[in-house]
Amino acid sequence: MGVKKSAYRQPVTPEGLKAIENGTLTWLDDEMYNNLNTGVLEQYLEEKNLKESFEISHWDTKKVLVGIAIGAIFSGVTAYIGLKLGLAISAAWYIAYLLGMALKWSPSEVNIATSATTGATHASTGFIFTFPAIFLLATNADYALADGPLISLEDGEAMRLAFVGIVASMFAGFLGVMYFIIFRRVWLVEDPLPLPGFEATLKMLDISSDVSTGAVKHARESLKTIGLWTGLTMIGLFLIEYPLIWVGERKIALMDWFAELLTADSFGLASFYSHGKIHQPGEVVDGMAAGPANWSSEMWYNPFSYTYLGIALTPSMFAIGWFMKTRVAFLVNLGTIVGWFILVPLAVGLNMPVYDAMVQANIPIQEYSSNGRSDALQMLAFSKTVRTVAIGSIVGGGLFGLVKMWRTFANIFGDIGKAFKGDGGQEYIEGKGWYEWPLSHIPLFMILTFVSMIVIFILGGFPMIASIVFAFVLIATTFLLGAIAVRVMGETGIEPVSGTSFIVLLMLLGVFLNFQEFLNLSTEEAVLLGLVGTTVFGSAISMSGTVIGDYKNSLYIGNRPYHISKGNIMGVVPGAIIGAGVAIFLSIQLAEGRIDLIAPQANAFATFSVIFAEGQGDLVLLGLGFLLGMFVEWATGMGTSFGLGMYLDVPHTLPMLIGGVARDKWEEKKLQPRIDAIKEKEGTTAAEKQRALILLGTFMIAAGLLTGEAFFGTESSVLSFVDSLWSEEFANSSTWYIARLVSFVALNVFIGGMIYILFKRAGVIGGSEPEEALVLDA
Repeated sequence: MGVKKSAYRQPVTPEGLKAIENGTLTWLDDEMYNNLNTGVLEQYLEEKNLKESFEISHWDTKKVLVGIAIGAIFSGVTAYIGLKLGLAISAAWYIAYLLGMALKWSPSEVNIATSATTGATHASTGFIFTFPAIFLLATNADYALADGPLISLEDGEAMRLAFVGIVASMFAGFLGVMYFIIFRRVWLVEDPLPLPGFEATLKMLDISSDVSTGAVKHARESLKTIGLWTGLTMIGLFLIEYPLIWVGERKIALMDWFAELLTADSFGLASFYSHGKIHQPGEVVDGMAAGPANWSSEMWYNPFSYTYLGIALTPSMFAIGWFMKTRVAFLVNLGTIVGWFILVPLAVGLNMPVYDAMVQANIPIQEYSSNGRSDALQMLAFSKTVRTVAIGSIVGGGLFGLVKMWRTFANIFGDIGKAFKGDGGQEYIEGKGWYEWPLSHIPLFMILTFVSMIVIFILGGFPMIASIVFAFVLIATTFLLGAIAVRVMGETGIEPVSGTSFIVLLMLLGVFLNFQEFLNLSTEEAVLLGLVGTTVFGSAISMSGTVIGDYKNSLYIGNRPYHISKGNIMGVVPGAIIGAGVAIFLSIQLAEGRIDLIAPQANAFATFSVIFAEGQGDLVLLGLGFLLGMFVEWATGMGTSFGLGMYLDVPHTLPMLIGGVARDKWEEKKLQPRIDAIKEKEGTTAAEKQRALILLGTFMIAAGLLTGEAFFGTESSVLSFVDSLWSEEFANSSTWYIARLVSFVALNVFIGGMIYILFKRAGVIGGSEPEEALVLDA
């Protein structure tokens, strides 16, 4: 029989094989690192863990609750970032790791606690990507039909849908964790998936085990760094975005006021800076920025009337670029470049007809200028044509990415069979306890979830037969598409939540819209059920993708898989409630125009719902985008990211590229020479640990940028909502203006004070030893 091979499988080293044969290879030693993803190492460690993990892997409820609290809080932060940028990036696990290191937890304790953190953070993913589409369809004029919106939400309707979505997502999240138990041994032990990037978290666990490296001190300094950069980011955004200055009847940000101060009637600083963006020359009317240059037949030669270029002062995009590095950031920017340098200028220059849903007709785009509309034509071209192409590209890239891996998926059923035949190893060790969660619980939980979904959706006002159909689709798609999504994540490091969610939405809408009479559904109910159902599915497979990373790290440090499963499951409930609550609140504010969030996936889901329910929209552009996404996926493997970049504008993606290039240049010019010097003086092991610590410091700055913008944006959304509760007269009065400002400052002082007290008690601030018992009892 030949040696088993795969594109990512590594050969075992002679030294590693010798250490395995002698039984001297252990967790976190050099030979372990040299033999990651060999299969031989993983099977050896699995046998070692079966014997020895019970002495290492201990459950501590208090520490797990700390992890859950961090994850639950940052689930709201993740919701804001996801809606703003279309990327559900979270810094929660960094902070949980750092706090555990600062409190001198063992690697086992850190791994178990952060499994609860990641579970809480990702339990509400569906509410970030899909659920906002419901509110966009109900209130946003861009999705209105000739006879009104496709969906109308009566009083209390949003709460009803939120109840259904949140409770159903909890059960779906449990199911997502349970399903991956089937594949743990097959995909992490026997033929281990590489999960690119997991080495960073493994190295952090390694560092936490070695106090002599200064890990505790460094962790405390990193936590201070997060706090400092969060504060600086919020102060910067306060100057850029908060309506601090009252000029006549207008309340504007300090930076906009300063730009207008240095602007004449028709030209000045406001021509190049406005509303948090440094941009191409724009129009100025009476000393105030009036948006991008408008196209006109007399000034047709003005190149700036065909596109919109600039840099948004958004710290989070720079931070995301820093995490991505140059290649991925460039591929996202490539979509933006194609959109704004090729497609938008073509649409404006060639006078392309754009679909107007209000009149249900195609209108040549230049007619909008002759009709006296204030919209800049390049912005109309972007919103009505390029974004349709981008949506098609997101879907085409995501689906083709799955199709490309058909050879991998062909073996999935064999893997399932192997797992259920008993090849999954020992679950319960006599006299010691559970090693991994029993497979026998999965069929029971499938039945429980199936029944629960039916009950939840019936209580939510949906017909019984339709609820049964959805429950069946959820069980099947979470199992099959979830397996595909996790396999993709295991091989690429990216889980295609959006791509698989589009498949589920198409399935649900196809069934519900074509069998409305049999299922006793109106068109509105069919669309609502499809979107709520896709929301639930997104949360389920996101949990499957989350648990794989926790399992992989646990194998290399000697933790029991049972504790990882338990931690993720415990994090689901608070994460689903808080994360979904924040996402729903922000979605309502977004749909009603109180905040400006891009929400590309939600807009894509809303567009598809209109097209399939009413046949509206430009299917040709959608199809072209679909083909373009497939081509880019084939050529680069980043079709979905390309489509996402096309959906964004240049000012928002350029900071991402700047961040990615800055990271690579910094590593090349500053980090590598320093690491080479350490390697020459102290050896490779010490150098690599220092590399991880130094990189971690930069990640904490990036995490502070993300957290600061998310906190500021959420607080601003709350204030905008409170504004709407008052009468227009009081909301625009000096009394409320002063009270609003004082409340905003007081809220942040209070939050900052609470964090300071927590860090002080933990020993993070002040240099004392951590009062661990006090922190954990708090």
